[in-house]
Amino acid sequence: MDPKRLVVIAYLGLGLIVAVFFANLFDQIAVRIGVGNGKVLEGLDWKYSHLVALAATIGLAAYLWTNPRTKSVSLEVAGELMKVTWPSFEETRVSTLAVVVASLVASVLLFGIDTLCLKVMVDWLPMIWGKL
Repeated sequence: MDPKRLVVIAYLGLGLIVAVFFANLFDQIAVRIGVGNGKVLEGLDWKYSHLVALAATIGLAAYLWTNPRTKSVSLEVAGELMKVTWPSFEETRVSTLAVVVASLVASVLLFGIDTLCLKVMVDWLPMIWGKL
């Protein structure tokens, strides 16, 4: 896969996320300042704030794509990601299982230590101090 294709896919995915964020943000701003935010097209349920969000997202994406510094860094990152040897599904499954088991062992150990400390501080120490 070409690094440029990977960057375009990442830009499209991030663009969708940013568009949803901007749509909600501009919708809230329109409500707060009391601007009429009527529907543009009845069948699509699009509001004016959604069109502003779409325009802002397209403008931001165009700026980032035409900015030579951002574009070169994005292509370099995509190229480096393609060089990485990713673990297989089996290696990932075994590593995840090891982390889960280690977490369970640590939680049982900490529960035991906490229970022992509670017993010592609440039951045994007051009993010993009472006899002194």
